[in-house]
Amino acid sequence: MSAPRFFVDGPVTAGATIALRSDDAHHASHVLRMRADAPIVVVAAGVAWDAVMATADCKTAHILRPSPDSGGDIGIDVTVLQALIKGAKFDDVVEKCVELGASRIVPMRCERSESDASAHKVDRWRRIARAAAQQSRRNIVPAVDDVRSFAEAVSAIGVPLLVASERAPKGSLADALRAHAGSTALAIAVGPEGSFSDAELAAAKNAGAEFVSLGPAILRTETAAAALLAAIASARVW
Repeated sequence: MSAPRFFVDGPVTAGATIALRSDDAHHASHVLRMRADAPIVVVAAGVAWDAVMATADCKTAHILRPSPDSGGDIGIDVTVLQALIKGAKFDDVVEKCVELGASRIVPMRCERSESDASAHKVDRWRRIARAAAQQSRRNIVPAVDDVRSFAEAVSAIGVPLLVASERAPKGSLADALRAHAGSTALAIAVGPEGSFSDAELAAAKNAGAEFVSLGPAILRTETAAAALLAAIASARVW
């Protein structure tokens, strides 16, 4: 069983004693029931370190050495452009995308989106991303951007973009993944419950996006990004 993983800010060196965030200390002490000398992994600036809890209250940790734990990253930076979803479904999208290897999540306001998002919601999604990154042994905490319009998100992406569309031909996802096998970064876009509008699809095409099919079934919007990420991860050489 892997040691619990905690992200910290600032530089870390072997032999140092560093402070954990108060919420992490509370979780370690009261939920995980950890005590002094319990082994953990501390991640700072994308680097994992073997460490032990320095105190019984789990507020500090003692750094031992660089960790051989390679973490749960998939070897490619994947940005997820996800249309806003009503209710708490976006929480699940963030959690599952982080678990499956996303590097960045961009909430999008689309023509057929049935909800918007306050700053409070975005802050919650960032907390969810951090917790999911620790749970899934990531070496980074994926960024969750402020909400953008579809046009803003697509125009600013700067890497090959795969847009999930029921109109795309059979086999298009496999073809796209083969074409981008050597890429270091990709973006994927998933529309709202009513799908992307014709105008949005046209804008994506003009921006150079490729349209990919996720199979014969019509997936819920909260399922599609996870399906795309799983396909990307499985296509990588481990």
